[in-house]
Amino acid sequence: MPTGVLGNVTRHLGRLAAEHGHREALVEPGGRRLSFAELDDETARIAGGLLGVGAEPGDRLLLVAHPGIPRYLALLGTLRAGCTAVVPDLSAPAAWLRDHLGRLSLRGLIGEGRAHLLRLRYPELRGLDLYVTTGGICPLPHRRLDRLRGPPVAPVMVTTPALIALSAGITGRPRAIERSHDLLEAQLAILIEHLGIGPGEVDLPALPYFSLSSLGAGATCVVPPGLRRAGAVDPGRVVAWLREQRVTVTGGTTASLSPLVSWLRTRGEVLPRLRRLFVGGGRVPAGMLKALRAIAPAARIQVLYGTAEADPIAAIDAGEALSLGGDAAGRGTCVGRPVPGISLKLWRPGKLEAPGPGEVGEVVVSGRHVNPRCWRERRSSFRPGRPLGAMVWHRTGDLGRLDGAGRIWLVGRVGEAAGGRYPLEVEGLA
Repeated sequence: MPTGVLGNVTRHLGRLAAEHGHREALVEPGGRRLSFAELDDETARIAGGLLGVGAEPGDRLLLVAHPGIPRYLALLGTLRAGCTAVVPDLSAPAAWLRDHLGRLSLRGLIGEGRAHLLRLRYPELRGLDLYVTTGGICPLPHRRLDRLRGPPVAPVMVTTPALIALSAGITGRPRAIERSHDLLEAQLAILIEHLGIGPGEVDLPALPYFSLSSLGAGATCVVPPGLRRAGAVDPGRVVAWLREQRVTVTGGTTASLSPLVSWLRTRGEVLPRLRRLFVGGGRVPAGMLKALRAIAPAARIQVLYGTAEADPIAAIDAGEALSLGGDAAGRGTCVGRPVPGISLKLWRPGKLEAPGPGEVGEVVVSGRHVNPRCWRERRSSFRPGRPLGAMVWHRTGDLGRLDGAGRIWLVGRVGEAAGGRYPLEVEGLA
C-alpha cells in the first residue's frame, strides 16, 4: 500500500476477532484482560463515540496516559475513527512543546485525570472541543472514556498520519515524528515475516506503539508493571510478572534490561519460557549479550538497529555478533544485515557518492517503513532523504562500514571522529 493511499492499521482487529476471538489480546497488572473479540468491539464503540461527539477523521487528539488497557483502547479507538494520535514526551523542553502543541491545531485531549492538569500549564490545551479521561479524578470539565460509547464503526480509511510522536530525541534535538498507517503496516509485515511474532506468542512490548504491531500480528500484549514513574521499575516485580503471564517475547535497550539481568544473575535464576528477546537502542556490549544468553537460555536473542525514522533497519543474532569479536578488535559494533524491505547504502558524509571498499560512510536507507521526514520540518537532525531515481533515501547520521558478508559495522555519528578514530571503536576497546 503506497504512501498516500487510503488505509487504517486497526483493520486487522476485525480479522483477528473472527479468527482468534477467544484469545487474550491485552493483559494488564491488576487482572483486567481483553480478548481480541472484546478489543475489536470496544475500540469500534469508542471510535463511534468519538465521531458521535464531534470528532472528525483527520483531527489530531493529544494522548497522555500511562501504559494500560485504557491507554490502548483510547489509542486504537482514535486510530479507528481516522483521527491522528499525538503522543508527547513530556521531558522535551517546555518551550518546544508549547510551540508544537500550538502548531498542531489539536482538536482534543485524551488522558488520565491528572494529565488534564496540563491544561493549566499549557494555554495551547485550553478551549479544545473534546476532553476525555481514561480514569482517575479530573477537576476540569471532561467526558469519561468508559462512557464514551457509540454505534460500532468499521476502521475509517484515511491518508492522514496515524501517529505524531513529540520526542525529546536521543541526539539532543527534539523532533515531531509522523508515522503513517502505511508505515505501521510495513512494520507489522517485518514483525511477522522476519521477527516471527504471531498468534500464540505472549509479548511484553518495549514501547507502547510496538503493541500496534504485536496486536496486529495476533500476539497477546502484556502491559509492563510499575511504569508510573521513571526509574521506579522493580526488577523482581517484572520477573514475577513475566513468569506469571508466561511471556515468550520481550526486549528493550541495554540500559532498561541491565537491572533485570543483574537481579536474575545475583539470584542464579533464569527465564526459561522466553523464546525471543530483542535488544537495541545503541551499542550492545559483548558482556550484555553473554548475560542475556545466560538468563534466557532458550531464547533467540537478536540485536536490532534502527532510528526514530526507520525501525528496524538491521538485525543480528547474539551468537553471530559474539563470534565476530568486534568489541575487542576495535572495529565498532556489528548490527547485522538489513532486514527485508530495507535498501541500504553508504555515502560519503554530505555527498551522494559511495566511499571506497572498507571505508567509513554515512548509513542511508530506503523502504516502506522508512519515514521520509519529520512533521512540518524541511530538515531533520540527520538531513532529510533526497530523491535518487524513483526512491527517497533517508540519511541516518550514523557512520559505518560494510564487511564482505554485507553486515553493517557502526562506528559513530557524523562529525564525531577525533584523531582518526570513531567513538564506537574506542568504546569497544575500552
